[in-house]
Amino acid sequence: MPSFNLSNFDSAMKHMYPYKKVENLIYKNNPLLAMMPKETKFPGRNATYAIQYGQTGGRSSNFVTAQTNRSGVPIQHFVVDRVRDYAVVSVDNETLLAADGSEGSLLDVAKVKTDAALQALARAMGMDVYRDGSGTIGTVTAVASGTFTVSLGEVVNFEVGQHLQAVSPDGSGDDELHSNAIEVTAVNRDTGVVSYSGSVGQVNGSGIVVGTKIVGAGDWNVKLSGLDAWLPATTPAANAAAFKNVFRQKDPTRLAGQRIAYDTSIKNTLFEAGVRLNREGGRPDAVFINPVKWGELANSLEDGATTKIAAQRRYDSSDKGTTFGFASLEMASPAGLLKIYSDHNCPMNTAYMLQMDTWTLKTLGQAPRIIDFDGMKGLREANSDGVEYRWGYYGNVLCKAPGFNARVALA
Repeated sequence: MPSFNLSNFDSAMKHMYPYKKVENLIYKNNPLLAMMPKETKFPGRNATYAIQYGQTGGRSSNFVTAQTNRSGVPIQHFVVDRVRDYAVVSVDNETLLAADGSEGSLLDVAKVKTDAALQALARAMGMDVYRDGSGTIGTVTAVASGTFTVSLGEVVNFEVGQHLQAVSPDGSGDDELHSNAIEVTAVNRDTGVVSYSGSVGQVNGSGIVVGTKIVGAGDWNVKLSGLDAWLPATTPAANAAAFKNVFRQKDPTRLAGQRIAYDTSIKNTLFEAGVRLNREGGRPDAVFINPVKWGELANSLEDGATTKIAAQRRYDSSDKGTTFGFASLEMASPAGLLKIYSDHNCPMNTAYMLQMDTWTLKTLGQAPRIIDFDGMKGLREANSDGVEYRWGYYGNVLCKAPGFNARVALA
């Protein structure tokens, strides 16, 4: 009879991955994800909250005029649904039984597998808080047999072993998901070339072509609504569909954030963004930027800024002890001193200037967590000889004041 069984392996996993341990694996290399305020209560079917984007008409130095013009306050209600994401790890029973008298060896195997699953989930969460919810991680710029090319800013989103799907125009102006998944076999991070096995199938008579969007398998249009969703690259058109129940064209700045065009240099553009946000009542306190552009800015600022490693507390009222150290540049702005953070998840030619207390990552419980609502952390697999552990989260990103935040073009 083995001394190390499923029951005590389950207990060992709990001790190996308490929440603080998981938190460190997820947040330490993802500054925006780490610093975004967290709320771990998300009851009901969705989160509905009001945002006031105008004032009542009933104000005047003349009482009769104020009384005559009195009106309701312009308010819209955002309705934000939860999304979900998972990472699954499996340990085969032969390995479990072979650990009799050698618990450490089994835990080493389990740790490698579980760390890899959590790192994949962390990478996805770190990217998703920047993106638009579509699941797109790259757009194809060139194709060849068994390969496609993406930009150097996007190639960092690809990993060997990933399972991907493609999305292409269907001929009528809409995007359509290709039916099959492919697997990444090689990634050239110097050229942007991604090699794969399998076939995505055809849309409009073609497979992967220039302009095809690449998404993780199962991810199309079911991911977090990140910065790119709340602060879109273009001003919402007059006939734009509602975003989370809100017609943002009524006041594109207050309901869809600010868009700052590039102005001769990164430094000048960020300064203009600070001016614009301060004019609209915003108090930005953090800028997130791709490492390449962070380096360019650091060189251009020279003696005009300081580089600092700050112990940055994660915004979570229930967590009093966790700090994360991130390198930041400090730059003066009309809104005060701005901290500029390098984040490898940030798109290459876009920076985000944010007022952090207007953002929330709202989830059902901790994110991520072991999915064990039935009390069983490990599950016997139905179709293979092993034990399965499931990690995941349920939630979404909320913004209480889009107009106090800016999307900044860097080219």
